[in-house]
Amino acid sequence: MIRNEKLENKIDDLISEVSKYDPESFAGFFAYFIKRRPEDGDDIELNKFKSKLKDFLYLIALNAFAEKRGTESFEFNPKILGALADKVNEIRSHYHIQKFEDYTEEAAIHEMAFRNYFDNGVLSYVEQDLEKIRTVFLPFEDKIIEAFGLDVDFLIEAYKATELVTKIRFDQLMEFTHAQEFNEFHHKIHSKQASFSEAIKQLPEKISDALLSFHAKTHAYLMFSKEDLYQTLDNGKVDKFLELFSFKPTSLKSFRYYTDKNPIETAPILEIAENKYLHICQKQIPIAVYRRIYDFLSGDKSIKDKIRRHREKQLEQKVAAMFKSFFRNSSSFFYENYFVIEGFEQDLLILTKGTAIIVETKASKLREPFRDMQKAMVRLKDDFKDSVQHGYDQGKRVKNFFNSRNHFPVKDKNGNTLYTINPSKYHSVFSIVVTLERFGSLQTDLNLLLRKDEADNYPWSVYIDDLEIFLLTLKHHTRNSQGKFLDFLSTRKLLHGHIYAIDELDVCGFYLKYPEKFKTYAKTTDTLCQFSVYEQAYFDEIYHQGGLRFQEEPMPDFHRYFGRNKF
Repeated sequence: MIRNEKLENKIDDLISEVSKYDPESFAGFFAYFIKRRPEDGDDIELNKFKSKLKDFLYLIALNAFAEKRGTESFEFNPKILGALADKVNEIRSHYHIQKFEDYTEEAAIHEMAFRNYFDNGVLSYVEQDLEKIRTVFLPFEDKIIEAFGLDVDFLIEAYKATELVTKIRFDQLMEFTHAQEFNEFHHKIHSKQASFSEAIKQLPEKISDALLSFHAKTHAYLMFSKEDLYQTLDNGKVDKFLELFSFKPTSLKSFRYYTDKNPIETAPILEIAENKYLHICQKQIPIAVYRRIYDFLSGDKSIKDKIRRHREKQLEQKVAAMFKSFFRNSSSFFYENYFVIEGFEQDLLILTKGTAIIVETKASKLREPFRDMQKAMVRLKDDFKDSVQHGYDQGKRVKNFFNSRNHFPVKDKNGNTLYTINPSKYHSVFSIVVTLERFGSLQTDLNLLLRKDEADNYPWSVYIDDLEIFLLTLKHHTRNSQGKFLDFLSTRKLLHGHIYAIDELDVCGFYLKYPEKFKTYAKTTDTLCQFSVYEQAYFDEIYHQGGLRFQEEPMPDFHRYFGRNKF
């Protein structure tokens, strides 16, 4: 790769700035805002960062892995935060197209894929990440125990225990906010009846001390020791877990670029000192567990193919289960692993009230994009072809039979006819491609890479976690959920070719909030429809109210584990 002196100088400048701070206060400051994210609409310096999670992890890593680290305490300072955001944004911009005249179609596709891969963290709810650990790794538990000394249940329970410890600590730390005197103080500040310094003098000493203590060290509740986990988990396993998923501040010259693999993403716990740990991003722990274990298993030649096939089968089964739960009525029929052409297996066919839904699942990997555009496009097209394109082509085989208007049989693997379809009875035929990898903008606008017959409709291509969230929301929080889903599919296919969205949940969220406006946008083919990243806040609100009803619990029962007196 050709050395870019301008980029190198900017990185040197950023490292020089962040390395003067001690790792605990620096990492702790940003860890607090990773955990308790500020409102995106607020006009504050933290919102100058374009991708908070990735940007904060990058800054923490540059500080922790700097050759020389200082001892200066990092504190909230709008000017310093704004300068750091500007520096990070300048570094990130070097990977994007610089000149308007260079915006060819391929260059735009490359940049979309590049930003999707490097600028965004994993977008999912932790319950989904925990479920993947359990379903994908359980058949290979003996190998995992042999290599790491940790079983699948422990890997999941260890994460849950850390969340519970953090919750208890936070509740204790913020207990002062429930006092009447604090509520009066808070009212005076926000109604501008008194300044902060005036109002705090009127607080009882115990409450003012607690308030000042919190402001002095906002990340205190993210700190923990091994003993906190020993209370509910096996001591030896806790030690092994922390050895795997924590890191120490140390010189690491190999980490420098924004697009480098950030070690924190696979070890999101900072060991500040002997038996003194800080959570950088707890939600990253299950993701780190999955990556670490999957990389190990897929690197074992004896089981590499087995885990790949198992992962594919789990995806098929999960998608089938989700749709069976959603279309739960006597008028819906499901055919799994069926055949309409001998030798060509299809994944799932749903027949419901005059509508046919052809579902194909794809577990193919989306590899890291190259910085070189020509190499990147070859890889991108190959990965897209193996996943979304292949799924579309498979679904098209079945769709062709519906379009022929001739009766045709649906058969099992032994050639037995399960059902004979009369296409004239189906007024709508939809195709869905469900992927195990998130393709971002390349998936929300299939016009960019999908090759299809001009007269054919686009399929709906969706990442598995997004599909689950959308179906759960429709099922539990809307009336006529099945009708709404089919209405969405009917309208969604019209958006390709004039849509920009980095995530399908932004599109789904907009549909649920503004269905009529959504339909108008879809039909206005000469207008680019842009869907804001804030639209999926619709799902976050339901999630935080406990309304998505995932099978996996994100935290163990409080009373079953321990009480406040142990902390």
